[in-house]
Amino acid sequence: MKKILIIEDEKILSEMYRFKFAKEGYKIYNAMDVEEALDLAKKEKPNLVILDMLLPKESGIAFLEKRKSIADIQNIPVIVLSNFDDSETKNKAFSLGAKDYLIKSNADPKEVLDKIKIHLK
Repeated sequence: MKKILIIEDEKILSEMYRFKFAKEGYKIYNAMDVEEALDLAKKEKPNLVILDMLLPKESGIAFLEKRKSIADIQNIPVIVLSNFDDSETKNKAFSLGAKDYLIKSNADPKEVLDKIKIHLK
C-alpha cells in the first residue's frame, strides 16, 4: 500500500483529503507543521508528500530545504497544494525539488488524485 503524507494545517481540508485518498487505497498520514512532518516522514517513509506552503511556525519552503539534508526522505516526490500563488515561491519550491505546484482554489480533489497517480508511477 502506497503511503502519502499530507502537510496541511487546515484540519477540514486535511481530513477531506485523508478521506478521499484513503478511499483510493492509500495509507494517509497528516502533519500540521514542518517539524511534525519531518518526524513523520523519517519514521513512515511515505511514497509521496502533499505540502501546503503557509504553515504555522515555518513555511513549506522550510520543509523542502530541510528534507534535502535527510538522506532517507530527500527523494520523496512532493506536490505543493497551496493557495499561495506567488511566482517567486513557486520557483523556489521547484528548485528545491517539488514535482508539482497546485493552487487549492483551482484544484479539485480528483485533479490532486490524478497528479498523485502520475507521480507514484
